Amino acid sequence: MKDLLIFPYSGTGIEALDCLGEEWNCIGFISDDKSSVGNSFCGVEIFDRSAFEKFPEAKVLAIHGSPLSFKMRPKIMAELNLEERRYARVIHPKASIGKKVTLGKNVLIMAGVVITANANIGNHVVVLPNTVIHHDAVIKDFTLIAANCTLAGSVVIAANCYIGASSSIKNGVSLNERTLVGIGANVILTAEEPEIVLVGNPAKRMKQ
Repeated sequence: MKDLLIFPYSGTGIEALDCLGEEWNCIGFISDDKSSVGNSFCGVEIFDRSAFEKFPEAKVLAIHGSPLSFKMRPKIMAELNLEERRYARVIHPKASIGKKVTLGKNVLIMAGVVITANANIGNHVVVLPNTVIHHDAVIKDFTLIAANCTLAGSVVIAANCYIGASSSIKNGVSLNERTLVGIGANVILTAEEPEIVLVGNPAKRMKQ
């Protein structure tokens, strides 16, 4: 088994424990919350960032991001300053990954996820439970796809997006960088502008 550190100690981090299977041994969470450091969850100790150096051979699953903070993911990852070799790729045993799917580094794929032929998943991507990503879809770096989403064939999600739970994206649709798709939205048209919020059925840009 390979030793693994999970960053940060969060809801998604806790869920990641259930995805480890027999390949990984989680030796610790890493938290920036001083009140959490020194405690444990399910027998897994919570450290501060010094654990990256304390356990130099441990792989790292860094899955920071929420609808409120997802745009900070590239900055946070850069601050970690970890070598690429340190990053893990964690796939739940009950996920289904097609033979010609490409997966990047620091990727978390949760239970019930289906990714089919020729899809391309970038680096630092999280896919939450029961999402389906169809053929030839492209999910670029730093994007998080929440639970129960459906991304049809040839969808392209640009870098650093957040796709809300139970949303659907029509085949051939593209989204630009830092797009937030709201819960339950049905996206049927390409969104060429970056950094927008799409909500509703059919999804429309929300005025900010």
